Amino acid sequence: MPGEIDRTLVNFLRAVRGADVRVSVAETLDAVEVAKFIGWEDRASLKQGLGLALAKTVEEKARFDATFDAFFSAVADTFGDEAELDEDIDKNFSQDVTDSLSQLLLDGDRAELIAALEEAAAAVNLNEIKFFTQRGLYTQRILREMGVEGLDAAIREAQQGGGAGDGQGNGQGTGQQVGLAGELEAARAKLFEATRDLVERRLSIYGAETSRDLREGRLRRSKLGNLDRRDQEEMRRLVARIAKRLAALHSRKPKRRNRGMLDLRRTMRKNYANDGIMFDLEWKRKKIAKPKVMAICDVSGSVAAVARFLLQFLYALHDILNDVRSFAFSGKLIETSEFFKHNDVETAVDHVMNSVGYMSTDYGKSLEDFREGWLEDVDKRTTIVILGDGRSNNTEPRSDILKELSERSKRLLWLNPEPPPLWGTGDSEIYRYKPYCNLMREVNTLSHLERIVNDLVKVVKASS
Repeated sequence: MPGEIDRTLVNFLRAVRGADVRVSVAETLDAVEVAKFIGWEDRASLKQGLGLALAKTVEEKARFDATFDAFFSAVADTFGDEAELDEDIDKNFSQDVTDSLSQLLLDGDRAELIAALEEAAAAVNLNEIKFFTQRGLYTQRILREMGVEGLDAAIREAQQGGGAGDGQGNGQGTGQQVGLAGELEAARAKLFEATRDLVERRLSIYGAETSRDLREGRLRRSKLGNLDRRDQEEMRRLVARIAKRLAALHSRKPKRRNRGMLDLRRTMRKNYANDGIMFDLEWKRKKIAKPKVMAICDVSGSVAAVARFLLQFLYALHDILNDVRSFAFSGKLIETSEFFKHNDVETAVDHVMNSVGYMSTDYGKSLEDFREGWLEDVDKRTTIVILGDGRSNNTEPRSDILKELSERSKRLLWLNPEPPPLWGTGDSEIYRYKPYCNLMREVNTLSHLERIVNDLVKVVKASS
């Protein structure tokens, strides 16, 4: 029926989105047309058709295939082989039960059992399951919907009828009741196992998005310097995905602006062959110099973890921030732009750490290095982003150089991985630098980084 097809497709698309396959409105409409054309019987063709409509990368295709297989096998696999289901069932007992579920289990019709289980799962909205803590709740709801109370009553009745004989020749009937009780108990155990398995499968399909959101929420709030090795790989993928989303958001074409004054000379020259009829207009355009971003990152100690992800963000947004130069320092400062142009972020960061990492931090010396090597490259188109805690190991901080950079640049932003209560304590010189910064902000989680990078892109685009 069309309604059933629509519901199945909606549930499947939810599962696909939960597997981190992006599905747009246009792709949803394509999927509807594919499902209508192919139908639901030819699963191989349906899988291929929907895969072409929905999956856009090799990674998404792998996730789509796994989701398709899990979605359409979730019910059929719950009862195993038909022979396995039927082998222990004695259909002679079926005449001794009155409730429908007991009759269904004793009949051993696999197709009817699957249909009944699907119907019960739909009735209790199993497709809404999100959390692993809901497994027991949904299992009991499905069993009640199928009529497990009647089945339990039939088991109790058979057990009571199988008690001690009455001495009047009822032993045969008693033995049959004992056998019936045993068959029903075994069937109930299989039903419970199949129901629980169905709930687990649906949770893996529909709960994937919730689990990912919870995991990502935890990672977004976690201090980047405290991540263990297991979380770092997940964090790198998350940063890449957020960066791609930001790139798509900021790459949208801006609204058409006022084109300026008509360039009459160029318009007439261009339309000379049209007998002076001005089909094509030429406008005077003001050439705008593209803004630059220079990121100067402390790569010592725990600051290196934040620097790693900041650089990943900046270089993932290269189509928008098309003039990004990066510098790294601890005891000395070097330009690292070439590392990132010719290597992936992880390899580039390893090069950086091998070159200047793990040294005692000296902010004054590093600022001197920058002034001597790259001060002339800083102008009023330049946004300088400095990432560091301002702890200079009691060396001269050279805040005068930062003042000079602030005066030459368009803006200077300082990102500090330490929380504000620690600023200015111990060997921190951060308050010596703060007067020369347009913005100084705590940045030590992915949420902080995403917000500051998003704001940076907005500001840079507004300047272009």
